[in-house]
Amino acid sequence: MKMSRLKDWLKELKYLFELTRSASIARRYFVIGAFDGALTILGVIIGAYVAESSVNPEIAKQLIIGAGVAGGIALAVSSAVGAYEAERVEHILSHKSLEQAMLTSVDGTRRDAMTVSILVSAIVHGMAPLVAALVPLIPFFFMPLHDAVITGIVVTMVFLFALGGFLGSLIKETFIYTGLRFVIAGLATAIILILIGGQP
Repeated sequence: MKMSRLKDWLKELKYLFELTRSASIARRYFVIGAFDGALTILGVIIGAYVAESSVNPEIAKQLIIGAGVAGGIALAVSSAVGAYEAERVEHILSHKSLEQAMLTSVDGTRRDAMTVSILVSAIVHGMAPLVAALVPLIPFFFMPLHDAVITGIVVTMVFLFALGGFLGSLIKETFIYTGLRFVIAGLATAIILILIGGQP
């Protein structure tokens, strides 16, 4: 009985997703959020390492962990609230336009679909940067600072490559080509941060 209810619920959810095209919206928000999270944590890692590693490695490690976790959470909340409000307004405007065109109020399934789309967009846009920011921090809990920094940067670049490759596969572009474009963006960010951090 419970399995049957679950199947019905999933079927209804799929229908609501298709009605509002929530899958494509969620995919877009995931990519944007994950990219933001990856570059943010890259900035935290390199910035703290360049500034403090030569003076006090332990403080640098604590700074990376503390600022990374705090930044990831703040970015997740900011992204989720921003996506929620943006999607809510867009859906309301679209709904009002539809009602004006039909000269009648529209409720029921379409309104339910709006709610699902708004919530999914907020959740995905909130979770994506949090995951992208927190995973590269894991090495800092059990590795020496220098090794953790290298590992964290490599993990971030691999994540960016996979993210770019995933996007490329959707439009039949070469996986490596699109993946490398994301990696180049990450490397450019890293170089800029190192140059800025090296200034007296």
